[in-house]
Amino acid sequence: MEGLLIAEQLRLLAPHLPAERLPWRFPDDRTAVLPLVGERSLLIASRPPNPAVQLLDGAPEAARPRSPFQEQLRARAGGRLVAARQPQLDRVLRLRFEGEEGFVPTPPVELVVELTGRNANLVLLDEAGVILGVERQVTAERNRYRELRVGLPYVPPPPYAKLDPRTADAAVLREALAGARLAQVGRRVDGVGPLLGAALARAVVEALSAQPAAQAALETAPLEGAALDATVDQLRRLVDAPAAFLERYGGGEGPLELRASERRAQRLQRLETRARKALELARRRLADAERAVAAADEAAALRAEGDLLLAYAHQVPSGAPEARLAGFDGQPVTLKLDPKLDAAGNARQRYDQAKRREGRAERALAQLDELAAAVAAAERELERLPRLDDAELARLVAEADAERRQPGGGSHRPGIWFRGPHGFDVVVGRNARDNDRVTFEVGRSRDLWFHAQGYRGSHVIVRSGGAEVPFDTVLFAARLAAGYSEAFRSSNVPVDYTQRKNVWKVKGGAPGAVHFTQHRTVYVEPARDDAGALGG
Repeated sequence: MEGLLIAEQLRLLAPHLPAERLPWRFPDDRTAVLPLVGERSLLIASRPPNPAVQLLDGAPEAARPRSPFQEQLRARAGGRLVAARQPQLDRVLRLRFEGEEGFVPTPPVELVVELTGRNANLVLLDEAGVILGVERQVTAERNRYRELRVGLPYVPPPPYAKLDPRTADAAVLREALAGARLAQVGRRVDGVGPLLGAALARAVVEALSAQPAAQAALETAPLEGAALDATVDQLRRLVDAPAAFLERYGGGEGPLELRASERRAQRLQRLETRARKALELARRRLADAERAVAAADEAAALRAEGDLLLAYAHQVPSGAPEARLAGFDGQPVTLKLDPKLDAAGNARQRYDQAKRREGRAERALAQLDELAAAVAAAERELERLPRLDDAELARLVAEADAERRQPGGGSHRPGIWFRGPHGFDVVVGRNARDNDRVTFEVGRSRDLWFHAQGYRGSHVIVRSGGAEVPFDTVLFAARLAAGYSEAFRSSNVPVDYTQRKNVWKVKGGAPGAVHFTQHRTVYVEPARDDAGALGG
């Protein structure tokens, strides 16, 4: 926020001082509102890049602190607001609060509000100017000129010498600006930053609309003559009423309007990120279903290989990794084998694979229309978000926040949830951090825990509820553990499983890193059946 705009807010606040006040209110983690007795409020918004202070009518609803600094502000700055000052036209406001008597008296404090763009900050000082608390700590590594840390004396931003336009008459302003370009006014006059400077330039151009020659020279020529006169005249108008001037010539966006634009952009970005994730998930589920349907074509080939193994079982050497047989059409066929199984076992393995592919294809085919509709709906949602008004965006963000706060609810519930063949919930971690949540938040002591042996991948939990888990469900969960691992393209993947009580985190390890014991191992074909997911 620029110096002249801050000074204007101080002029509006001055008649109310010293001010009786109500408790602080905190709409968000970078906004504090001080309600004053008499239906006025002082808003302090420190979020970059458009921090602001403004005296408002009314007050927001009571809201508790959102950050440790806000907790400290509420506890320390509880007395009357007795003074407010601005050093020169710096982008700094200093608010003085009385101490409070009580069971635990609090001494007077000063709140320094630095509205310095991307470096905006709030600093709480004691009577000696020592820092009691700071919203955003600044160390010597970041700023060699000054540190902002608890216990250090407060050092204000570096001073600079510019002309104060509030006390300068027209002649002094003419002398200061003569020879400068219009874009350089803020370098010579205090309190004028990029916003007010741009508004001033538009006002001067408008004032010179009847003098094309003078207007054309504004871009490059030094200020003189009619252009200098117009600049001085418009600058004095700006000094008298900066906010109104900015609203008139700055596109209607004052400090709070800019913050509203920023809030809209933040809400829109958050909702669009959420919508893109939903669209990505919907597309992935549709693609997985389409692959499952396409994989049904492989079932006939697997069954044919099984038939061939049974027909020529006597020609299949025991323990061999492959067998070369004559196909039913007379052409030679090389079949890869599991050395641990005989010909009949390898045939059964192929029949099982064919059956699973056909089952997945059947389920996926039944869901294709629904999954395609979900993709289309997600695309429409992403497309419509920029067209929504601010109230609707705020409502959607509030709904997303409420959904996230529900225990295990909404899109923030850990893992991808499946329903196993005997009705047990099977939960698959999405990533390393989600693996931690699936294992240690979702999983209970007697639940079964799965992980592909020797591969990075998802943790999988079967929620047993203390009941015995049928082996069909064990195989179902193991295939998901293999499918959601680096082994998803492999065959005959070993998957370890044990009760959740036998799994513990690696001390100091990365997210998802665990140790486990008392496990068994099954060998399965990977399955990545998003089409059967229940959500989450």
